[in-house]
Amino acid sequence: MLIRNTELERQACMHVNWYELFRKNTIKSCVVPVPADVLAYLRQDMLILPKECTNFTEVNTGEGFQTTHFNAFDDQFSDSDSGGEGHDGNGGDDGEQPAFPAFSQALTEAIRALGGNAFLKSDWHCPKDAQWITLGQTLCVRDITDVYQLLKASSFCKEDFKERPSVNDSGFHVVLKKWKDIHPGSEFRCFVRNRSLLAISPRHWPSFHEHIARERSDIVNDIVSLFKEKIKDTFPLRDYVFDVYRPSKDNVIIMDFSLYGKGHSDSLAFDYDQLDEEAAVATIEEEDDPEFRYLPNDCGIQPIKRNVYGFPQDFRNFFQNAAAPSDGGESSVEGESNNLVNRLIEQCNLQQSRDNAGGEE
Repeated sequence: MLIRNTELERQACMHVNWYELFRKNTIKSCVVPVPADVLAYLRQDMLILPKECTNFTEVNTGEGFQTTHFNAFDDQFSDSDSGGEGHDGNGGDDGEQPAFPAFSQALTEAIRALGGNAFLKSDWHCPKDAQWITLGQTLCVRDITDVYQLLKASSFCKEDFKERPSVNDSGFHVVLKKWKDIHPGSEFRCFVRNRSLLAISPRHWPSFHEHIARERSDIVNDIVSLFKEKIKDTFPLRDYVFDVYRPSKDNVIIMDFSLYGKGHSDSLAFDYDQLDEEAAVATIEEEDDPEFRYLPNDCGIQPIKRNVYGFPQDFRNFFQNAAAPSDGGESSVEGESNNLVNRLIEQCNLQQSRDNAGGEE
């Protein structure tokens, strides 16, 4: 039995290492290397944004979206009673606001090159556990403030930025993909064992989508064609998982590659033990008809995993308490001008209303 080298597999699944191989079959992306000083900053737990994330930054898009970001280092958010304690005025103390002008400029240029809206991820994961921190709770980034907020608040990305064995010498990266509004019923996860496509599952399992049953044969044929013509003899691993997006017939787009097996990639509609057993007896002919599992009928409301990554309860409690009137009848937040707290409270309320709506469906 061969000993599995997961570090080499992880390296093969890094976006920077497969993007050029499949550039024509995937979404346009910009890869920004992470320098040492930024890497040290991203590994820290404190959520302090760099100086480049200026106060009251207006962001406009072609869709008419507009948002405002706030800088916690602005005077209106400082403690007026401290007399500047903890800051020497020259930025020379431990609380000095970091600055990464070159890296921030590279991010800005990448977002602009992708049309002003981009999907963010690190080498292996997107910050789905941190989307609560952005207004609108989306992984669509429109400026560097969105990028820094998501990367700093995401445990998944922070894990990716940890020290790695020397075998992974490609460095660390931030990946920005051109933003696309993707219908959840058009994403699929594919399982490859011994270079054979064994199984296909809807990416958003278990959710019912009526068109999947109607287009079952076309979906399988399109994915099999992509695999055999573009992926099978090109991707270096024998066992792996890849995700695709099928916006229309005869059009399948590669989204990502990840490691095969428990603890690496969610098996969704399948079980890895079962897949291994089927791989042991699979024939070459069966590769043209991989098992495709989907919900044939609407089974009612199913658990949605993204709800696990909602606005943290302790954050919500903190800011709701901060907004509550004190015993003297005055707000515990000084004045109505503290927009940062007000916006965070607004985000709490938005998440609460969504939670309540989800429970009523």
